[in-house]
Amino acid sequence: MGQRGCALAAGIAACLSTGLASAHEPGADAVPDGPGWRVGAAAAVVAVDARQSWPTPQWPGVLVYGSAPRDQRGGLRLEHATLDAAARLDEHWGAHVALGQHDRDSAHWEAARLLARWQRQDDLFELGLGRDTVRMGALIDGAGHFDRFSQAPLAKRAVVNDMWIDDGVTGVWRSPVERGLRAVEVGLWRGESFPGGPQGRAAPSLHLHAGWDHLDAHFFAARLQPEGRGAAVMSAGASGHLHSSPDCQASLRQLVCFDGRVDVLGASLQWAPQDLPLSLSLAGLARRERGALYSLSGDADYRATVKGAWADAAWRFNERWTGAVRVERLVPSNALAGVGATLLAREAGLVQGGPVSRWTAALLHLPFERVQVALEGGSERGVQGRNTHVALRLIWRDAELLGGRW
Repeated sequence: MGQRGCALAAGIAACLSTGLASAHEPGADAVPDGPGWRVGAAAAVVAVDARQSWPTPQWPGVLVYGSAPRDQRGGLRLEHATLDAAARLDEHWGAHVALGQHDRDSAHWEAARLLARWQRQDDLFELGLGRDTVRMGALIDGAGHFDRFSQAPLAKRAVVNDMWIDDGVTGVWRSPVERGLRAVEVGLWRGESFPGGPQGRAAPSLHLHAGWDHLDAHFFAARLQPEGRGAAVMSAGASGHLHSSPDCQASLRQLVCFDGRVDVLGASLQWAPQDLPLSLSLAGLARRERGALYSLSGDADYRATVKGAWADAAWRFNERWTGAVRVERLVPSNALAGVGATLLAREAGLVQGGPVSRWTAALLHLPFERVQVALEGGSERGVQGRNTHVALRLIWRDAELLGGRW
């Protein structure tokens, strides 16, 4: 990255020293094991050099919000940050809240929930109520925010817009078995967050966790039935990174809208033996939509599937150095039939869609206990051409910045 890269690296160190806002690790059990409280924090800052806008504003054939994430080039950027607090009143009851922020966007609530748990011999039963990430398994949940790589996998961004955070109720059964079914989680969500919409029915979900010694497997399924889920018309230009979809019941102006049924599927497999410095993982996500797509220009029967997968390999050289590689592929397919279907497809950005592939390599270093420095590079290729990038990242995490017992 030359002189500019050196200047950006110095800027990263300066930002860290000012105590940048932060977050807890995704997928971690946020509530203390015993009665007490804690405040956690983490932050990731990044300096990126790329041929074109990074991350890619949108991929033809993939319908999400019709808006683009912030271009992270041009200086030091806040990749992601959260501040969270959790408390356990007694062996049964706890609570957790988390506030997050992305680069130049407003802060948003990532978690605000009450938790209850009961132990029955070796089995653990948990109930949750409130706002939380819809859990699909640690490998999928942790991909993106504070991950080894700066960008969420292609499939995760295309299927659930990076992270599915919603309001709902969950019930979980956990077992400490080494071989067999380890957990079952069922959820019922409001379905207002993408891939749901501002209106529609509650969305049920199922998450299964199984394992065989060092082999860990997860399966996830959910069904949503959004009404009036909006996306910005492509010709209207991107409106920045959005955390909620526009409501088509308020207005159809400059919007493409969807009513129908959405099925989301996810699966992951991870092999991470304790006696070897190598870990391998494979994950995939898919979203299948059937319903009506409409705008002021027309109304069409809409059938779409977007699916993708990624594979990671990581080698731990020693306690402080790790190398990692990720390869990915995303495949969208769409079919529209009805009045104004051609213009509608153009407005929704569904014309000339095709597969997208990406590879990324990263070298990670832990100079201090709570600080990680990463240098990564990669290449993404799709119907829009090829985009290469290099990035220098710094991640700071402290799950117990403050805390105590009572």
